[in-house]
Amino acid sequence: MSRLKRIFAVAVALSLVAGFSAPYKSRSEAANVKSGYLAASAEEEPKKKFGWEVGDSNAATADTPGIQATKKVAENERFQLFVDEKKGQIRVVDKTNGKQYGVPEAGKNMPPNNRQAIETPVFIRYTEGKGTIQTYPSKEGGKAAIQPVEQGVRVNFDLPKLQMAFAMEYRLLDNGLEVRIPFESIKESGPKKMTSLEPLPFFEAAKGSEAGGIFIPDGSGAIMKFKETHPPYFEPYSQFIYGGDHTFQTKVFESVSQNIRETTAYTPREWAALPVFGLYRDRDKAFLAIVTEGEFDALVNATPSGVRNIDLYRVSAEFIYRNDDVIFIGNSGEIPLVEGGMITGDRAVRYVLLDGDKAGYVGMAHAYGEYLVREKGVKPVKPEKPAFQMRLFGGVLRDEIIGSTFVSLTTFAQARTILEEFAARGVDSLEVTYDGWSDDGLYGNQPEHFPAERKLGGNKELRKLAEYAKSKGIRLYLKANYVKPYEDSGAVWASRDAVRGLNKDVLDVFKPFVTTRQLSDQLFYLLKPARVFDRHISREAPQYAELGVAGVHLDYMGDTLYSDQGTDIPFRRSQTADVWVKAMDLMRSQTGRVAVDYGFAYALGHVDRIDDIPVDSSRFVYEDAPVPFYQMAIRGLVPYTMKPFNLQDDPRIALLKSLEYGAVPSFELTYEDSSLLKRTRVDDLFSTNYKHWLQPSIDAYRKALEVLGEVNGQPIADHAQLAPHVFRTTYGNGVQVVVNYGRDEFAGAGVTVKPYDYAVLKGGAGQ
Repeated sequence: MSRLKRIFAVAVALSLVAGFSAPYKSRSEAANVKSGYLAASAEEEPKKKFGWEVGDSNAATADTPGIQATKKVAENERFQLFVDEKKGQIRVVDKTNGKQYGVPEAGKNMPPNNRQAIETPVFIRYTEGKGTIQTYPSKEGGKAAIQPVEQGVRVNFDLPKLQMAFAMEYRLLDNGLEVRIPFESIKESGPKKMTSLEPLPFFEAAKGSEAGGIFIPDGSGAIMKFKETHPPYFEPYSQFIYGGDHTFQTKVFESVSQNIRETTAYTPREWAALPVFGLYRDRDKAFLAIVTEGEFDALVNATPSGVRNIDLYRVSAEFIYRNDDVIFIGNSGEIPLVEGGMITGDRAVRYVLLDGDKAGYVGMAHAYGEYLVREKGVKPVKPEKPAFQMRLFGGVLRDEIIGSTFVSLTTFAQARTILEEFAARGVDSLEVTYDGWSDDGLYGNQPEHFPAERKLGGNKELRKLAEYAKSKGIRLYLKANYVKPYEDSGAVWASRDAVRGLNKDVLDVFKPFVTTRQLSDQLFYLLKPARVFDRHISREAPQYAELGVAGVHLDYMGDTLYSDQGTDIPFRRSQTADVWVKAMDLMRSQTGRVAVDYGFAYALGHVDRIDDIPVDSSRFVYEDAPVPFYQMAIRGLVPYTMKPFNLQDDPRIALLKSLEYGAVPSFELTYEDSSLLKRTRVDDLFSTNYKHWLQPSIDAYRKALEVLGEVNGQPIADHAQLAPHVFRTTYGNGVQVVVNYGRDEFAGAGVTVKPYDYAVLKGGAGQ
């Protein structure tokens, strides 16, 4: 048998054993149809286009969505819902002002295939084992049958050409519309396998000539403004909510060749921390979409005008039912695979319909904050004086030619010395997060953390430090890693404890180099969530309480989510999130407080602080500006901090971001000089000696406190860009902060601000 035939035979065998379909091209390749959509015949023009009057909900105008959604199927105090009985598309009318929400009129001169795409209520992706195809019901001879449901309608789609069927349910809410895809409605009776559904892909789509934009949940949030002319964009925004599934390496890494050793990490980017997106027309109307079910396996797709030859801006959610990845067999290169079974569960998106002053990203953020409080039960953490956020680093093992050496940067006794020096200089409010304190330090014996590292002072000295901190009103958090241990950890048996990929092999996760982003030889594992909870988290939680610490910082649980493909029934990301939340609640009950990094939305309501909250976007080329959407949604609910000032490129910019976004500054400090970390696995602590940063950090904290103390516990009421590099944040008590990131002085809005400086206005002055 030839070498090529042997490779093919192995791939087929793997597919049959695992229940996968192979091969499977990337999503970008699979969607490479000439215009971006499959051709279809033109439908007849809408019956009515003009003559619509306020209150005549069945009439149409140029503003009326270009679809024959004329059958009224539901009505509540504020809204009416209409459906197109032939296609299953919908239209919502706000009875209070006559505004209508739906798909835009396609236009007579638009190519038939594009018109069909715009007017379809759902995009479908499926595979036959050779790639994925994007289509829609009318292209596949689909039939839509409607049936009434409470406050809405159910549209049953039968697709005989695909041998598939599914349903979408539309229901009116007090503040908008819910779109639901019941999982029980999905049927497959042929070789074609569904990979995703994208409901309402052109809901409220807009032309570039309109005033407004798209909000996407990239990092803290970003705006894609409508533009009539712009450079050509070849790719839309298409990112997973909560980042890619780390079990599927193509979701978090990219391959630069067929050689697995040349795989590289993506350039630094932000994650979609919140399951939201939206579109607004300035001072007219807007919607905020909240993915309420299925968010753990969903993409947010935001497409500028011109992409795929369609002159509309649009944004929607795409629900994944089968994931894909590539595996390597020897030196054969990539072999694509797709999951055999579907990810179960209903999918749902809630569209909160907004108008007037709320028709913008500020109104969207406030609407999401209200949702968190009313629907998710998030209760505000008691506001206290913003504390100096100090992070201390204990130590780490350094490999030697023979054996290893423990490199100590901050012992427990030295940590007390640092705290005493800050107190002597008048810092009376402190929160300390201690990393690298556990057995063998950072990357040591995790997920086992006890006893505390002997060379730092052991449990005895750590307990003394906790007692001292408590006596001085200092909250001491210990950082713990139950998610991503280093390969040399004696507490990990990879074949038993680590998750597996589609090929059923233990998943190897290599740390990328900071500079080149190529993968290093530093190997980590991702632990099985349920197993690590039962064997480690639940056992160690009481030990933190015995030490007397004020809280636990759960590393990776706020910014890392993955599945496990190692069993016949995969362990899904939604289940992993449930375990992380369970761990947060347990540690909170044992110690009183819990913190996480970044703050994926499932953590809200279960933590007392979010560290390293995103304060920027990924700056994709089609994004116009980052916005503090996340902060506007949660400020007053959960305190949050920024990345350490002393590890950022420009502390001046960091201070301005702190004031604009309402984030407490933090500092990463050590007793010894960080140069001792040479030849260790720690490569991101560049300047941490507390003696060098003692006074500068106190000065920066006090400068921030002058402003943040004035707005402590206050929500962000408004945010606006005043000039290309000038932004104004208005807090709930009327205090305004104007920051200038530019090189030129700004004068306007009742204030003058020097370059790289800020100004504070009280009582609403300057609005």
